[in-house]
Amino acid sequence: MTKPTTKRAQLTKLISRKSGATIDTLQKQLAWQPHTIRAEISRLRKCGLHVICTASTKGPTYQVQSSEQSA
Repeated sequence: MTKPTTKRAQLTKLISRKSGATIDTLQKQLAWQPHTIRAEISRLRKCGLHVICTASTKGPTYQVQSSEQSA
């Protein structure tokens, strides 16, 4: 399996996992600052991706919510 070529694709893949991803995880994987990560997630939402943020002991966790989960 090849690695996604863009950081946006990597971000989408990480937050699409069943467990989602925390800001810390995303920072380590993408080498982005937290404000950049949040801005890119906002752009993904504007493109129609349904991303939810839940609080956890490790910090905010971002996860793509499928259409079956939102119904």
